[in-house]
Amino acid sequence: MILRNLISKNLLLTDLMGQLSDDILSQNVNGITSNSKQVQSGYIFIAIKGKKFNGENFIQEAKNKGAFLILSENENLNTNDCLVIRNNSARLIYSILLSAFYNKQPNVVIGITGTNGKTSTVEFCRQIWTLAGWKAASMGTLGIKIGTNQNETIYNSSENSLTTFEPSELYKNLSFLSEKNVSHLALEASSHGLDQFRLDGINFSAAAFTNLSHDHLDYHGNIENYFTSKKRLFNEILKKRCAVALNIDDDFGKRLYEELEKDKHLVLTFGENKKASIKIKSITHNNQTLKMSVEYKKVLYNSTLGMIGKFQAYNVLASASICIALGMDPNFVFRALSYLKPARGRMEIVSSKKLNSTVIIDYAHTPEALRSVLSSLKEMKLKNGKLITLFGCGGDRDKDKRELMGKIAHKHSDTVIVTDDNPRNENPAKIRSDILTGTPNAIEISDRNKAIKHAVSILKENDFLLIAGKGHETLQTIGLETLPFDDYAVAREALNNFNMTEI
Repeated sequence: MILRNLISKNLLLTDLMGQLSDDILSQNVNGITSNSKQVQSGYIFIAIKGKKFNGENFIQEAKNKGAFLILSENENLNTNDCLVIRNNSARLIYSILLSAFYNKQPNVVIGITGTNGKTSTVEFCRQIWTLAGWKAASMGTLGIKIGTNQNETIYNSSENSLTTFEPSELYKNLSFLSEKNVSHLALEASSHGLDQFRLDGINFSAAAFTNLSHDHLDYHGNIENYFTSKKRLFNEILKKRCAVALNIDDDFGKRLYEELEKDKHLVLTFGENKKASIKIKSITHNNQTLKMSVEYKKVLYNSTLGMIGKFQAYNVLASASICIALGMDPNFVFRALSYLKPARGRMEIVSSKKLNSTVIIDYAHTPEALRSVLSSLKEMKLKNGKLITLFGCGGDRDKDKRELMGKIAHKHSDTVIVTDDNPRNENPAKIRSDILTGTPNAIEISDRNKAIKHAVSILKENDFLLIAGKGHETLQTIGLETLPFDDYAVAREALNNFNMTEI
């Protein structure tokens, strides 16, 4: 695509790049990247200052490899093939350029943001749309999943294991999905992705807010900055007359509702709050299902959900609310809820024929997520059953949540086992020590494989074992090594080898 034609697709690009020389504007753009290693002849290179690397240090390499145009925030670069981007907007321009370059997206794209529940909500949206007969996809922590009413699925993972893909990967995949005739896409909008302008080139039809609690404060600094990043999706990225669904039971969801320009969007709220558009009347556990009753426009709808955990009902309602806000028939949507299946590693039950106890794998890796899971399990377990919690915390991440998560596990569990969970480049013993400050009576077993096997070995009838933190993940990162590890596989093996004489 000729550069002149590419920038004509966006007014911001035209204003920024319209004064380039005719030689540059007449160049054919073969690619756009912020990674100098990916540069080929005919590429545009964006020099971005990242956490680990400064793109300005790789400008000469990009030129040597064939980049015909360099975009940088460095005002000292003043050559014909370098364009200075002001106002710290290199990331924004990068996303908009990629959006114009790939130029195709599914007709309906919705963004789901919040601390917890994003993965489940995008997956539930995909399933509802698939049940309606549309070719739909979800994109996020679990990669890309495409479904049709014939249950065809394609599953890909993000190259960088990010909740919100990097821009070069994101917009390329949006074009790929459009070419595959995917009409509806639900994607996870992380605070990092929003703060770094990765999503600003997407033509969203709708957005939903699940909740907000302590997480990623090592990046954002404080909870207000974290909330401001989430709020960008609604106040800056969404265009007018988009559909919005908000969890009004959440304190930040309520704030967002109060601060939102409600005349700008079609807003639907959900929750137990009496002012909610979709009001929860009751949620009750029944063995391994949830019965949920909600009221919408004075009509009562009852659904049986094939999953456990009250918070899962909120994720289901987030997906139902955004689908209804987009114009789907409420009768169809609420009927569809009974057919939904939980996402991988989200309150996933590991079954066993040998033992009458319940082992659950969940991705809970934040204080609020852990509290929600444990509160739900406490409601379900029988009086003579015990609740065992096994978890760790990731290295090189928010350290403030470790003691807090230890306290939550200690308060809600009969037994706590503290183990490793992707310590990365941090001392694993120090991470466990931070957690143990909050749960001093916990059992400490560093090796996660041994920890899970020990937890299974002490199970008795009617006990619940929660293995938290990794969920769907199939790798464990220790130092510079990344090795295969799957909580579900290890737990299932331990259950299959369980010696019934130990009961």
